[in-house]
Amino acid sequence: MSDEEIKNDEHTSTTVPCRLEVTEHKIHRAVELPTLLAHKFKDGKIAGIVWATNGTRQVPDVKSARFDDSGTYEIRLWQVIDDADTDSTLAHEFRWAHGVGAVELTLTASTAEESSEGSESGKPCVSGWAHKVSYVQHESSGSGDTDSASEPTSGRTEQDGQHVTTKPMTAVEFIQEEDKYGNTVVVDQLFTGEWKYNA
Repeated sequence: MSDEEIKNDEHTSTTVPCRLEVTEHKIHRAVELPTLLAHKFKDGKIAGIVWATNGTRQVPDVKSARFDDSGTYEIRLWQVIDDADTDSTLAHEFRWAHGVGAVELTLTASTAEESSEGSESGKPCVSGWAHKVSYVQHESSGSGDTDSASEPTSGRTEQDGQHVTTKPMTAVEFIQEEDKYGNTVVVDQLFTGEWKYNA
């Protein structure tokens, strides 16, 4: 076996059995969200993105989360989870869309037996596999020109002549078996990392 084959073999078993629990919330107005989010994400760090008619911006934490009813049309917030976390939670995300409502997604690691048993809480729960992925983040040019392309960074950026280490954006793909032919498909992707730059 060559060195290259050994390196590739290390990455082959990166999926784990998991369960996705879905909780729907009756939240119709964006201004109602901060109270619920402060309750749901009281422990741990969060990150998020808000899409509004006046632009897209990031949400750095729950305490500073303020949403405008007149212009906000979509919000996506998640718990920041890294490999050092020992909890069985692989991803925890909250999504809201104007006129549609809100949904909370909690992805937890499980054994194959647990996945087939269903949810203990009685909430809708589906089993599948989780696969961790990461994305290279892009650095804004800083010129204010929205037409200029952003530059990808491979974990390091130049800032004032010094190297600054940046973390990649991490996420978890939720994979299920397709009924008709037995193929596996990526059903959803839940973020777990932090945005380094403005959205």
